[in-house]
Amino acid sequence: MAHRADSLKPANDGRRAGRGAALIALAFVITAWLAWFLTEPLPNAGNVGGSVRRWIFLARALPAVVPGVRWRESYLGLACMELSHVEYLPQRLPIAASAALILGAALGLGHLILRGLRVAPLLRPVERLPLAFGLGTIALSALTLVLGRLGWLAPWPIRLGLAGFAVLGAAWELAAAARGRSTRQAVSADPSRTKVQGAASILGFALVAGPFLVLMALGSMLPTIDFDALEYHIQAPKEYYQAGRIAFLPHNVYTSMPSGVEMLHLLGMVVLGDWWRGALVGQLLVMLHAPMAAALIALTARRIGSPRAAWVSAVVYLTTPWIYRLAVIPYVEGPLCYFHSALIWLVVRIWDDDGLIKEGQALGRPLARLWFLVGVLAGGAMASKYPALISAVLPFGVAALVSAWRRQFWAILLAYAGGVALVTSPWLIKNLIDTGNPVYPLAYPIFGGSHWDLARDLKWSAAHGRRPISLAALVDNLLDVAGRSDWQSPLFTALAPLALLRPGSRRFTAILWIYIIYIFATWWLLTHRLDRFWLPLLPPLAILTGLGADWRRGRAWTALLVAVMTVSIVTNLTYCTTALVGLNEWTGDLDALRTQVPETLDPALARLDAELPSDAKVLLVGQASVFHLRHPIIYNTVFNEEIIETLAKDHSAEEVHDALTELNVAYVYVDWNAISRYRSPGNYGFTDFVTPELFQRLVKEGVLGPSTRIGPRQDLYEVQPFGKRRR
Repeated sequence: MAHRADSLKPANDGRRAGRGAALIALAFVITAWLAWFLTEPLPNAGNVGGSVRRWIFLARALPAVVPGVRWRESYLGLACMELSHVEYLPQRLPIAASAALILGAALGLGHLILRGLRVAPLLRPVERLPLAFGLGTIALSALTLVLGRLGWLAPWPIRLGLAGFAVLGAAWELAAAARGRSTRQAVSADPSRTKVQGAASILGFALVAGPFLVLMALGSMLPTIDFDALEYHIQAPKEYYQAGRIAFLPHNVYTSMPSGVEMLHLLGMVVLGDWWRGALVGQLLVMLHAPMAAALIALTARRIGSPRAAWVSAVVYLTTPWIYRLAVIPYVEGPLCYFHSALIWLVVRIWDDDGLIKEGQALGRPLARLWFLVGVLAGGAMASKYPALISAVLPFGVAALVSAWRRQFWAILLAYAGGVALVTSPWLIKNLIDTGNPVYPLAYPIFGGSHWDLARDLKWSAAHGRRPISLAALVDNLLDVAGRSDWQSPLFTALAPLALLRPGSRRFTAILWIYIIYIFATWWLLTHRLDRFWLPLLPPLAILTGLGADWRRGRAWTALLVAVMTVSIVTNLTYCTTALVGLNEWTGDLDALRTQVPETLDPALARLDAELPSDAKVLLVGQASVFHLRHPIIYNTVFNEEIIETLAKDHSAEEVHDALTELNVAYVYVDWNAISRYRSPGNYGFTDFVTPELFQRLVKEGVLGPSTRIGPRQDLYEVQPFGKRRR
């Protein structure tokens, strides 16, 4: 489709009037949609007081729009102030350099994989780069897992190995490029005009998407404020780094999930030799998945549609607040969206390229190898998050089955399954060795699993299981996905449906809409409906948005399109500069932020970390958001065995003291606020064993000293010396 004639033609006079009326009606509908989007309160922003509506971000983006608002008081003026502390940018250089080394190794490994499979010549350089990135990160994550299990995480061998991959891959790619210069085909009969158009497109893209990418890169190098990240996304790599190896962590069930993305954080920690700044290296690498996904989205829209479709799809994706948020917080959904983008692009590339199909029919092997790569990418998605089994592995497995059946070439299906198995097996084997359950903690009734029981499984299922089905809930969730979600862009709903009207791409559009409906339906029917779980919708929606923007040509539609995109993108950019989307001290002093961020998130925990002796080990009760702590700690998540309960239940005072002493625990910290939150209606629940009376008894028996109120609802107890306890 990339080389077919453009199917969009100007309308004749007989149809022009009807289309003009339709365009007026469409303008009215889109304007009404934007008005709703701008005035609907943000669901998750109520903590700042009152209702927050998006129109305020548009109105106060620039000075003088609202009377009395000066530049320094406008949102973009405030953003420029946050970008003005350039004296602290050198603090980011070691982080950026470490990320660049890992990026170079990933690209090198990815190119080597493509060359080794002999599919690189079938792809253009602009296609190989984002694909090599994903393949390389998958390979690096698997290597990190293997080396970590063996305890081989020494910094210098890792650094040298990464440099070797980067150099070897680059040298091989450059040599291949040099050999291919003589056979390069002309792409246009008017190269000068093509170059001018290409330069204009690149410049326009840079002006629109560039600010988002700059903020993403700077924001990714700031300490995270998200609970889930502090509890396991970067806490698990920290524990592996401090231990010098990857081992089972019985106190944190989340660390037994597939951790392909988390391995990038561990790699950053090893390369930089510092767990805190190394996590920022990992966050920067997570951020890079956004532009790589945008490139694959654009390639898909270009192949199915036109340059305009490609340009719009990439811009819409990168200017969506969700994508910014996924870039500055170390969630795994950013890489997950990348893998879905890559899967869609590669399958379209295989199905749409006549040369590949003919070559595959004639030789078999190239086509099977390409489907093997599809399997690898689907496995990479599942290695990031279990739900990708539903959103990636199964639907693209169906695509492989259809392709194999159409061509009567069943090696396609075997190749796809082999790619999935190759990537996911290390994580399943890890769990099988550690717990006896390959998908621990899931499927407990089938596989069982150590450090888990039926009560814990029921608690997990209640928190993460399916939610009740009702029409009201369905409508509510549809509105969230359409645009009410705090971090959604209005452009998806405004433009994606128009893809059905675009001549020449309706079959592909219908397939993509079926896929989108499938993702939403499985998210709504099979999960606990956390909003991040529906984000794999964004890549296919972005492609459809690009095609919808290109449903017709003409000055009137182009003017409307530019107006809609300008209002939406300015609103999104202004919103992304606020703290409602993420920490926005982009050029702040990292040394100061290392102290200030924990103090803001949890003052009591920060006070503990600042005031206790540096070698004092602390047992935490009720608190698991612990990444920022520098002290040695013992903790557990709410779904694991409560450690204080295992130490104190049905044990004498002497036994409790001996157990604490054996663990070298010097202090016990109890967060009653977190415990109350867990016990609140609709929350996860918390063991009834932990009560104020328990700690009063331990104080009375001399196991613990009197409590120190270290926060409004946080107590700190010192473990008493044995002799003093005896008195």
